[in-house]
This record gives sequence, structure tokens and C-alpha cells, in this order.
Amino acid sequence: MKRLPLYLWACPNTLVGLAWALLARATGGGWSIHTGVIEAHGGWVKPILERLPFVRGGAMAITIGHVVLAQTRAALDVTRTHERVHVKQYERWGPLFTPAYVLAGAWQWARGNDPYRDNPFEVEAYSESG
Repeated sequence: MKRLPLYLWACPNTLVGLAWALLARATGGGWSIHTGVIEAHGGWVKPILERLPFVRGGAMAITIGHVVLAQTRAALDVTRTHERVHVKQYERWGPLFTPAYVLAGAWQWARGNDPYRDNPFEVEAYSESG
């Protein structure tokens, strides 16, 4: 019950992630719930993640609220610790997370840094996940 406010605060983002999870499932992918987070993989989500423009080489997984989307089921296992840091960030920032993330990346790009690797949200996730 103490986590309910966190789910509600992140809910606008989670609804967007849920739409992507439904797309994955409807196009041949799979989904499950793991530690209170919806995890979806495959289907049309896979080629989208492979071509994410702001991540060199695409992304194995991405978090949107309490939803993690991954290229494959194996990618969910490999990225789980990193993506759970992003879930906590969504719980902290709520609907402000996406604009904050984009602005942080744009700021890094404007400074001549990598908008993904030098983004403070990614720096935190990589430092906590190893």
C-alpha cells in the first residue's frame, strides 16, 4: 500500500509504456510482471529499439514508467538492474521524468558530450547497475 503513491505519480508514463507493451504482445512478443514492473519484449518493439536514434547501435531495453520494453526476453534479464534504476527515477520524477531526461540529454549534447552516456539519469543507472 505504501507504493501506491509511487505508482500513481508515475502513472502517466506507465500508460504510455503499457501501450507499447500491448503493441509488443499483439505483434508476437511476450510480457510478464516481474517485481511489480511490466516487462514486454519482442514483436514490433524489437526493431524500434534496434533503431533508437539517440542511442548509438540502438537499445537493448527502455523503461517507460513501470514498464520495461526489451528486444528479447534475454535482454530483460541482462538489463533488469539498470532498468530498475530508471523505474525508481520515474517514481521520483513522475510526469516530469521524460522532459527532464530529454533536457538533460540536450544539455549534454550542447556541451559537446554524448547525450545518452553523459545524461545524468544514465550515469546514475550505470553507476548503480555496474
